[in-house]
Amino acid sequence: MKRTLVALAAATAVVLTAAPAQAGPWDGVTAWETAKVKRIVDGDTLIVTDVVTGAQSRIRLLGINSPESPHGSNPGQCGGWQASEALKGFLPVGTTVRLLSADPSSKGKANRPQRVVLAYNEASKEFDLDVAWAMAERGWGLWYTVAKEASMSSLYRQVIERAQERRQGMWNPNLCGEPDQPDASIELRIHRGDPKKPVNDEYVIVKNRGSAPVDISGWVLRDSGNQAWYQFPGGSVLAPDDYRAVHTGAGTPSLPLPRDLYVGHRSRLYTAAGQGPTLLGDGAYLLDKYGNFRFWREYPCTTECDDDPYASAIIIDDFSLGEKKGMKRAQTQWVRIKNRGTVTHCLDTYRIETGNTRYSFQPGTCLTPGSTWTLNVGRPPRGALVDYSTADFLRSRTPALWTSGSVTLLTDQNRIIAKRSW
Repeated sequence: MKRTLVALAAATAVVLTAAPAQAGPWDGVTAWETAKVKRIVDGDTLIVTDVVTGAQSRIRLLGINSPESPHGSNPGQCGGWQASEALKGFLPVGTTVRLLSADPSSKGKANRPQRVVLAYNEASKEFDLDVAWAMAERGWGLWYTVAKEASMSSLYRQVIERAQERRQGMWNPNLCGEPDQPDASIELRIHRGDPKKPVNDEYVIVKNRGSAPVDISGWVLRDSGNQAWYQFPGGSVLAPDDYRAVHTGAGTPSLPLPRDLYVGHRSRLYTAAGQGPTLLGDGAYLLDKYGNFRFWREYPCTTECDDDPYASAIIIDDFSLGEKKGMKRAQTQWVRIKNRGTVTHCLDTYRIETGNTRYSFQPGTCLTPGSTWTLNVGRPPRGALVDYSTADFLRSRTPALWTSGSVTLLTDQNRIIAKRSW
């Protein structure tokens, strides 16, 4: 094992390359300190000494979250020691670095200063070797955004996606031993919900998309941070197309619905999505019982934003702007979704947006070929039983489709599936 560590450190030490030169993402960061590396703590944390003041600081890399390395009685996480050794290879003790951020007072957990760390480039004679970018490129970090420190987040997301495609680093399903049930096919979807509603309006759907049952007992669901992890209890067997809805807050398993589970966290885990050069988002990750990263879902969409995952099979078939005014108009407004494809498509966690109105599809909402589903703006008739597999109601007393000008169907990653305007 010692020879493996030495080889890994030697390999990473010679392949640190500069991140692509892009003016935009760098506009929001400023160099605040020059320091020397004193010690690497793990794959995203290091201790440095300021060359001017002599003060020591525990620096947290911006942009990524690496697996925790073993320390003391803590065994760490799958990929933890490898990430730590990779960072040691990039930043040997004594290396001079520049520390950048949008805000010099930016701090994270345990009051650690958050910084973009740049190493010196002998070729350019500049500090332009972004260490977090290099770690992400080699698969040793989750995409981790901070609202006021996201200038480089678009670049980090790009290289992380490429590492995921290559199954490199922590994305290697065999990194920590033979993967549990290697033929499993699990889909994750994230319902961020309405921030004005209780925390349990936020949940992740974990669904078996394969043709055989999958036992996810002991598997772990997490977000990009280390705030709250959920381990599936014994007996968590998913039949084909079966799912679990893992809510962020506290609750009683299997209540109010049989597939409901609860993390027990007090606040929301999944940050609001943002587009543009300062890309903001998060992800849900499913690890098998050995700690291997097996499946994930990140948002918002990036290069695939205009790519309809259903190839126009799901459409907004028709809509009604209603009649008369006020509540009477609301009662006669509706939007109809249709599956004109040849296979069943599920819309769990997806949403309809029109103006300031937003509706999220409930877990288990699936459209068979040729079937339709209708969202009614008003309220259901008194005493009527609603078949949620074919329709739902906003229960609004005011019109939603009149002056908004369009209605859009989007995925949980903000990809547009269909749109109609008037």
